[in-house]
Amino acid sequence: MGHSIFLRITLFFLVAFIAMGIGFYALNQKLTQEYEKRLEREVESLLLILRKSIPFAPADRRSFLQDHGYSIAEPHSDLIKTLHTGLAKIPENYPEAIQDSLKEGRIQILKDDHHLYVYLTKATPPLLVIKTDVAKRPLWPEALFITLLVSLLLLYWLIIKTLFPLKTLTRTITHYAQVGNYIPIKSTQKDEIALVTRALDNAMEKNQTLMEARRLFLRNIMHELKTPITVGKLALPFLKKGEEKSILERAFLRMENLIAELVRVEQITSGALAPHVQRCDPKNIIDKAKGLLFLGEGVVEAITDGTSMDADCEIMVTVFKNLIDNAIKYSSDGKVTIIQTNERICFYNTGEPWPSDATLKTLTEPFFHHHENPHSFGLGLYIVKSVIDAHNFTLEHRYAQGQHCFEIVCRNPLLPQD
Repeated sequence: MGHSIFLRITLFFLVAFIAMGIGFYALNQKLTQEYEKRLEREVESLLLILRKSIPFAPADRRSFLQDHGYSIAEPHSDLIKTLHTGLAKIPENYPEAIQDSLKEGRIQILKDDHHLYVYLTKATPPLLVIKTDVAKRPLWPEALFITLLVSLLLLYWLIIKTLFPLKTLTRTITHYAQVGNYIPIKSTQKDEIALVTRALDNAMEKNQTLMEARRLFLRNIMHELKTPITVGKLALPFLKKGEEKSILERAFLRMENLIAELVRVEQITSGALAPHVQRCDPKNIIDKAKGLLFLGEGVVEAITDGTSMDADCEIMVTVFKNLIDNAIKYSSDGKVTIIQTNERICFYNTGEPWPSDATLKTLTEPFFHHHENPHSFGLGLYIVKSVIDAHNFTLEHRYAQGQHCFEIVCRNPLLPQD
């Protein structure tokens, strides 16, 4: 989850929201300080004008204040109740007499959303002096904050909406991996994700066509192979017993086994065959594999420790048979030794090291030969690897002291271990 692009984008926008909030908070604090200082200057100017108006009679005072841009109003209690304190604190730079008057309440500094008021409570009569339109606060910070916030939220929603097809793409690919059936997405968008989606649709359509052609090819070729084998087997009873008849019987049997293995490979590689997992005895599997190969005594030496394995027992017979057959074909002495150690089963044979271009990966490709052997079809290790992968086992190889070891690690991470 930590690597999810959705999480990263969400975290990026969350950081952007937090940074924007901190930035606007700092801006608001600065604007508030400037606003308070502006009010302090306006109040100071107003108080100075009031001090100059003290010698005038009440009527002349009104005229004097109005000439300096101030309004005079009656301090009705209903109006006073609607006003707020104009200054957060008494400025220290005010004259001491004015500070005392502000502290004692003889002078009150008030404001509303637009105007500044100086209320002279002890004047005769009480006087309310108004400086219009100086208490307004700028609205652009709030408007800018809301605009940026809405823009970021809209951008976040648009980006997430654009990436939503990735979830559909992931589900489709996962479904294909599990079921083997690809459902085209058919995106109508024009962004890069839609291009990838359409490219995947086209690739999977071609892949399905190739797989179907492959199935038809294998089905037809196996049918064509079975026909002459069946005819040959029907003719065998009319032949006299002898070496020729024995050779033909073994050849027909080998061809039937090869066809059966081709069918099995097709089922495994296409995902149509899921292993029927059960508890198996490796010794029994080895004995069955030896029987299929018609091996004589002393060709296979098996040393097992009694550890069972969880696998499809019938399919594993094919794996063991191919590994034994491969070890015998390329052994310098025509023998193979099988040693089991817990979940590891190793097939040993003596022989020369592989050429530099031969690796386990290349040897497990279909129809690959690292020796020219007329009796090899190049499918044995490919079948082994396909079945091993279907079980989530591991196939390893090592060469030491003149011996090759093909080792099956029968540890399935999808199954509980004892």
